[in-house]
This record gives sequence, C-alpha cells and structure tokens, in this order.
Amino acid sequence: MNVYYFGSALNLSSIYMFAGAGAAISLKSGKLNLGGEGQIYCGGFMCAVLLNFFSRFLNDSNSISVFLSIFFVLISLALSFCISGLQTLFCTFLQIKKNADYLFTTYILSAATIPFIDGLIAGPARSKTDNLLATPFINKSFRFSQIMPPSALNLSFFAAIFVLCFFFVLIYRTAYGRKLCISGISQKFSNFAGYDIPKLSYSSSFISGGMHGLAGACAVCGTYFACHNGFYAGMGWNAFSASLLAMSNPLLIIPSSIFMGFLTTYSNKFAMYNNFGFDMTSLLQGVIILIISFITPKKRN
Repeated sequence: MNVYYFGSALNLSSIYMFAGAGAAISLKSGKLNLGGEGQIYCGGFMCAVLLNFFSRFLNDSNSISVFLSIFFVLISLALSFCISGLQTLFCTFLQIKKNADYLFTTYILSAATIPFIDGLIAGPARSKTDNLLATPFINKSFRFSQIMPPSALNLSFFAAIFVLCFFFVLIYRTAYGRKLCISGISQKFSNFAGYDIPKLSYSSSFISGGMHGLAGACAVCGTYFACHNGFYAGMGWNAFSASLLAMSNPLLIIPSSIFMGFLTTYSNKFAMYNNFGFDMTSLLQGVIILIISFITPKKRN
C-alpha cells in the first residue's frame, strides 16, 4: 500500500474526528449544526493569522523559543475554538430569544462566513510572496511534526482519538452528558425535571462550533501550513456523515472517520488516475454511504 495515500487518509480522518465530535454533541442535544464548513474555515483562518502574527516574537537564537512556539500554538488553537464556537453560540441565542430555526441559522451564517473569509484571503490577508490564494505560510516551528512522511500524518491523529475518548466520558459518564442527552430527546421532560435548558443549549452549541474550528486549526498546523481558499471543502459534511454513521457515539466516530478518510482519499485517487472529474468522488461517497444506510440495522420501537 502506498505510504503517502495511507498516511494522507489517516491524517484526513483526524480532521473528521475533531469536527465529528462537534457534530455528535450537537446531535445529542437535539440540534443539527449544518454550519460545519464555515466554522472549519473560520477556525483555520483565525489560526493562520494568529500564528503569522506571533511569528514576529520568535527568535531562533532564543533558548526558550521552543516553549514560546508551543505556547503560541496552544493560544491559537484555543482562540480558533472560541471564534467558531461564538458562531453557533449566536445561533443558539437567536433560537432561544427569537425562536429562529437553529438548523437554518447555522447553515446561513456558514454560507455568509465563507465568502467573507474568501475576500480577506484574496485581499488584506493574502501572502505577498506566494502566488497562491492563501495566507502566508506559518513558521516551521509552529507546524505539527510528521510521523509518516511524505504524507501529512501528524500527532493530531492521536490527539483526536484522545478527544473522542474524553467526549465519550463527558456524554455517557457525567451528569452534564446525561442531562444533555435527555434534553435532546425531550425538552418538556427536561423542563419538568428542572434542567437548565438554555445553559445546556448554549454550552453544547459552543462546544459543537468550537470543535469544528479546532479541526480547521489542526488542518492549518498539520496539513496545509496556511489557510488557502477553499481548503475546508467537504470536511464539514464528511465529518457530519461520520457522526451519523457512528450514531453520535464518540468512540464509534473513530472508525467511521477513518472510513470516511480512506473513502475520500482513495476516491480522489481513483478519479485522478482514471481521468474522472473530481466531482466523481462525491458520487462514489454518496453511493457507498447510501448502501451502508440500507444495511445498517434500525432500532425497533
């Protein structure tokens, strides 16, 4: 098996794992977050801009530059999480205060965010030294180390597995997770039980958007090393598909994300080697997922 494609598939699956965790907690709360693509794009853009700003504070001759690099990366990842989380938080605010449809507002806000970031990348945020429609490349000290060169597979793959294990404990082994699942099934029952529904809604939506933003930030630090125009394409929907295939179980998102990563990578390879248009990959994915949906056993009432 080709090491490059194998490592690339695993690397892509790690991005799906981060975003899939966000999709899962949204589904568990009874809401559909359809703005994953814009949230991934926003998180990646924020991370790239911040790291390019922080690079001016690095000094190669400074003995603490390694610790500064780690600190700056962690700050950028955290702020990328927050900026995307604020998008879904705003949608939840509209749902609670104005009775707006959460599914609709997340999708519309994402659709508005994407061209806005496209404009920034094509304008003031564009690299002045490269011909790409992208931000400047981040400093090498900010990049995640590869573990299977020449592919982009990096340590974020193991971090994603750890995050999903944490989400499994959060959802199925804590009082917060129990309340979240119950409110997702029946808000009326949750109200009678005395649960703080707005608090659960705000927190779960913030985490959902934040995990998508974190996925975009990890894609910038580990795969692309810049935020280029359209890098997010397909990531949000594939992560959502991985979460649906896993029935929103964080542990099952690990194999379903790996499946989606291999499916996407090798569909692209097949389309390229056989001179198909790259839209062929979406068709192949759709057919395979449709077949899986037919053979997946349904729960009986």
